[in-house]
Amino acid sequence: MSNAIIYTRVSTKNQAEEGYSLAGQEKDCKVFAEVNGYKVSKVFVEKGESAKTQDRTELQNLMKFCIANKKNIDAIIIWKIDRLTRDIKDFYRLQEFFTKLNIRVLFARENNGDSATDRLTRNLMGVLAQYENDQKAERVTNGMKTAFLQGHWMWKAPIGYIMKDGNIEPDPKTAHYIKKIFKLFATGLYQQVQIIKIMADDGFKINTNMLCRMLKNPLYNGYMYKKEWSEEPIRGIFEPLISEAEFNKVQDILEGRKPVITAYKRNNPEFPLRQFITCPNCNQPLTGSKSKGRKEKYAYYHCHNKDCSLKFRIRKDRLEKIFVDYLNNIKPEQNLLNLFEATVKDVYNEKLSIRLNSQKQVQNKLIELKNRKSKLIDLRLDGIISEEDYKFKTEQLSEEIQENEFRLREIDEIDNNLCKCLKYACKMIENIDTLWINGDLDLKQRLQKLIFPKGLMYYSNDFRTAEISSLFIKKDTFKVSYNHMVLPRGFEPLPHP
Repeated sequence: MSNAIIYTRVSTKNQAEEGYSLAGQEKDCKVFAEVNGYKVSKVFVEKGESAKTQDRTELQNLMKFCIANKKNIDAIIIWKIDRLTRDIKDFYRLQEFFTKLNIRVLFARENNGDSATDRLTRNLMGVLAQYENDQKAERVTNGMKTAFLQGHWMWKAPIGYIMKDGNIEPDPKTAHYIKKIFKLFATGLYQQVQIIKIMADDGFKINTNMLCRMLKNPLYNGYMYKKEWSEEPIRGIFEPLISEAEFNKVQDILEGRKPVITAYKRNNPEFPLRQFITCPNCNQPLTGSKSKGRKEKYAYYHCHNKDCSLKFRIRKDRLEKIFVDYLNNIKPEQNLLNLFEATVKDVYNEKLSIRLNSQKQVQNKLIELKNRKSKLIDLRLDGIISEEDYKFKTEQLSEEIQENEFRLREIDEIDNNLCKCLKYACKMIENIDTLWINGDLDLKQRLQKLIFPKGLMYYSNDFRTAEISSLFIKKDTFKVSYNHMVLPRGFEPLPHP
């Protein structure tokens, strides 16, 4: 009696668990084997895998089994051709594979004759199986395209969302993390590695690649892109996690259109003045380290320039005390802060008026450009202009629109809480020395860079600098009676344009 093995397959797990298909296929194949004089030695059952590819678990196991036992297998019995494959190329490859092993491929519900007509019939059945599969794929694709154009997201939900009722909605467990990431990055105060650390401390672990993808993903702004289905972005019918203004600000930073304010990297929080204060002899930045004493280690700032003849060295606590005293000596007096606050308010009123006028001009320009683009589309649809001219002009208009949208975002960034911000800033300036003492490494370095953009040179219990922020100046250096200064106008609300 000849030996045979059976292969059965269903394409979905529901069919595998609930349907009659697998059991029915196996029963029909065993009846076919008995009628045709075959003894079944093994059954391979494929549950829930598509016939679009050969890369199926049980099919691969079957092929390996046939190679190892080719002398003991005479035939493979399959219920129908479409159970083996729905790809005509795979059909021919599998037929060739088993023929080389001298194993017949038989179908319980198909014609197995060897005549030219029988072989043609089987080949046609293989083609029809692929046609049916292509039809299903086309229907699925068309259905997905329709749903996509209606604003549905049908693929895997990104972090921050979950799938529900055929669309996505904010994930109550992770959505707030995404909002925090965008909020931090939009300030321009944090590097990506800093944001990753902050989120890790919050219990949300991500890597650099994930962070980049998140920050660029328009889905968080409520828009979906798929070039083959739509030239323009589609507005999703789901809740965006990030506002359009914040998302655009993040894109401006990522693309280098907006400057980022970040602190210099330092690797030792014990020496905040390291690489900031310079040697009084060679003007090279000081470094910091600890020296071992008899009982303990002592921290020093010192010059590391090999060619420096002075080899300057000073105790850490002493230099930092002198620095704090210096901050106390240069912080502005209250009457100067009052003058500063009044001046800023006055200038703000003037600038606000200019900004509102600029805003109106840019908005009008945007309306004009978008109208021109709309008319251009009508001209193309009417066949008045060529495809080449249409593409050239639309690209040109799109660039102008993008440029003006960026200008509008820049203009829109008007601080409506100026009074509160000014009060807060003046309070910080008033206590700049205490703020530096109590701040962490990052805050200390930001304050140092803000007040002394080009650093400080230590010189005989004092400091020298090439540049200092205009608000900070040594007391008694600038002797003018504030009573004789003319205060600017008060902070008056502007009338509506």
